[in-house]
Amino acid sequence: MRSADKAFDGKKPGIGRTKRILRTYSLLRELSSINGANIGHRLLDRVMYSFETLPPLGKEYWWFLFFGRDGRQMMLLVYRKFGRGMIFNGRKAEFRKIDQGAFQAVTTGWIYDGKEIYDLGDRNPVIVTDPEEKTLVTQISDRNMTFKGGFPEYELKIDGLVHLKMTEGDFLENRCAQGVFIPPFGTGWIDIFSDVKGDVLGEEFVGTAHLQKVVGIMPYGSFHWARCVFQNNSMFSFFCLKPGKKSKKYFHISMNFYDHETKRYIRFRDPQLRISKEEGKKMTWIIEGWDRENELRIVLETYAEKKFTMDGGGSQVYIEYAVTPTEFRFKNKDQTVTLKDLGDGTGTFEDAYGLPGF
Repeated sequence: MRSADKAFDGKKPGIGRTKRILRTYSLLRELSSINGANIGHRLLDRVMYSFETLPPLGKEYWWFLFFGRDGRQMMLLVYRKFGRGMIFNGRKAEFRKIDQGAFQAVTTGWIYDGKEIYDLGDRNPVIVTDPEEKTLVTQISDRNMTFKGGFPEYELKIDGLVHLKMTEGDFLENRCAQGVFIPPFGTGWIDIFSDVKGDVLGEEFVGTAHLQKVVGIMPYGSFHWARCVFQNNSMFSFFCLKPGKKSKKYFHISMNFYDHETKRYIRFRDPQLRISKEEGKKMTWIIEGWDRENELRIVLETYAEKKFTMDGGGSQVYIEYAVTPTEFRFKNKDQTVTLKDLGDGTGTFEDAYGLPGF
């Protein structure tokens, strides 16, 4: 396995770059055509452990989220974009290519230990991936980080801080691929859900893992993204784009509820959406959505937050809130589900906004 420490300076000549960019577009087309759980292990591994060749407006993210059954959380981010670099959280970051499987990128993250946020800081290390060995190696918080494995079993180590093992969980859909492709723009991503056990900050950690890899060719934009896991393994998620930071108009809305008790996956086909924010001692987000068959209301109370800012070739702000549902009600002609049925939950709410640009 190659080490992230074996990087070298200088650039190799670009050979077949146009063909590699076309392969990135082909990937976005494939992911957007799946839009569901019908994704094979080989494609999951290819997306998770490969760097894409990015044209202007191109960017890719790895999001690793871990929700503890006791309310603790951890979020890790690996990020790179087209161009030589940017300002990330006020510090200069470079995006040098070392070789096809090694790039300089940004790593950051945080852990909520039950009382406060433990900030993992921001680094600009070399990221090394190997699709054959199924490994991603880098540094975060001045410590070595290794992520490895293939669906459905993975392992994450951050020296001295984290050691987690992921195994197949009891989820109706434990993986999926989604995307939007309107050439020359598009985005595609994979989601993997699994059980997770191990140690975080020296304490036992048991819960649910959400692994995500995103590839996009588009300007920065404004959106909301939320996901919650409940005690009985039911799950709620939604995503929406919006024209600007303060806009109340939403489009490309995806809203889903998986009821573990009945093994039903309810997808809102054409949801109307209303989101409101209430400031107070503990800020809350209220999400209401309905279509012809279903209606849903969830109130999320925030208990920790972390802000990421990106500048250079456009600007983007991500505000990540750790949340717990204080109210939940799903209703259609067949059933009504409330928080009493689901048990306590934990999750994240993402408020992102940006300015267009390269």
